[in-house]
Amino acid sequence: MIEKVKNFIEKQKMINGGETVLAGVSGGADSVCLFYILKELSKEMGFDLQVVHINHMIREEAEHDAAFVESICKENGIKYYRRDVDIPRIYESTSLSEEEAGRVARYEAFEEIADSIQEETGKSVVIATAHNMNDQAETMLHNLFRGSRLKGLSGIKAEGSRGSHKLIRPILILMREEIEDYLNEKGIAWCKDATNDTDEYTRNRIRHNILPVAEREINVGAIKHAAEAAAYISEVDDFLDELAGKILEKSEFKENGDLYISCKAINEAHEIVRSRAIMGAIKLISPKIKDIQSYHIETIARLSESTEGSAKLDLPYGVKVTRSYDDLIFSKRSADAGEESDAEFTIDKDRLEESRKLEIDNPVLGKVRVSLLNYDFNNKIPCGEYTKWFDYDKISCTMSFRARKTGDVLAVGKGTKTLKKLMIDEKIPADMRDKVLVLADKEQVLWLPGYRISENYKVNESTKQVLAIEVTQLQIMKESNEHKAQKGE
Repeated sequence: MIEKVKNFIEKQKMINGGETVLAGVSGGADSVCLFYILKELSKEMGFDLQVVHINHMIREEAEHDAAFVESICKENGIKYYRRDVDIPRIYESTSLSEEEAGRVARYEAFEEIADSIQEETGKSVVIATAHNMNDQAETMLHNLFRGSRLKGLSGIKAEGSRGSHKLIRPILILMREEIEDYLNEKGIAWCKDATNDTDEYTRNRIRHNILPVAEREINVGAIKHAAEAAAYISEVDDFLDELAGKILEKSEFKENGDLYISCKAINEAHEIVRSRAIMGAIKLISPKIKDIQSYHIETIARLSESTEGSAKLDLPYGVKVTRSYDDLIFSKRSADAGEESDAEFTIDKDRLEESRKLEIDNPVLGKVRVSLLNYDFNNKIPCGEYTKWFDYDKISCTMSFRARKTGDVLAVGKGTKTLKKLMIDEKIPADMRDKVLVLADKEQVLWLPGYRISENYKVNESTKQVLAIEVTQLQIMKESNEHKAQKGE
């Protein structure tokens, strides 16, 4: 098995020799296996192995796991780093799920330690994680069920990067079963995480309830085949990125930071490559892309194809796309123009459906409490300005609080009213309107907080689930009231 991993490392050119490999070791079977394999290969392949352990401070056994990892490092003469990260506190103070908060914190710690090692030794540092073939299959299926496209279906890549450091996954070709067989055969102990035995997390439900059935009742090699499919899709994904990159190579940054891309270059590309190039252009302007949806990309593509004069489109995170003559211009709106893009956020539907309750701190909205409730028509619907109920089953996509966009309308009575007209009618000052965040379901506006909700999402006798949102301190409206007071209104 060590030879198998070595061949994989060499084929993917993960390690060149002479560098430090910083391995993330949690104490679980996968990471312990990674530790002993890298230890065996370190002399042969000419690299220095060091270890980092992240204590997430979630489980009672966490201290035991940290001590275990420290002990195997000392026994084998491997330098050991430990970081304690209060994931429950991070989870409570952000809109991230506990799993996502843990992942982000882990990689931030890996990168920080890798930076310090590189600064101290002057050698390059490669970060190694213990993802295996089962993780690959679970990730691919999870993304498939969530509606991901090709990039999500490519699963976990064998190589990536964190800051200036290469990120590698040397045991991605090993099944979890062969990992445990190897450890048992060698008499090597590992720590068991009890949370892996529950169905609390989506990934665990796939692990316990879907993959075993697939292997037992469809094909004994189901996990292996799913992982291989993800690896193949990853190669296709890289090829499409390469084609899109050729379009971006022809783009031009102006002195003011605006990115110009020829409409002709965009329009002549295949639809898939065109979408990649557009997304790549957005990334060059703003590293945040989580709330960039497929309909944004499709709208930009139509913008490029249009011949009806100039046009523009506002995107999340302050990105603006303008068509001017034969070019698409990607630019970033400045904060001086009233842009509050950092305050925009998405409500994670998976996390909401699992926990039934979220609380988010936001610089514009203050505290936002989101709950998912079973509805009884006899229940009294709250009528406060900053507490609203919506028919959850009518919400088709990911919900987000975002700035208004050109063309936004709200369903009022039997018709609609533009947000611009509604804000004028409600006497929201002009210099405050671009700062107000609205709740939206893709292009559909559900709520202008402090004012009206859409008729299309109101609760009625057929409602089964209610999305309850409470904004406890609407900071932007406080500013608006202060503004009015200053004008004597």
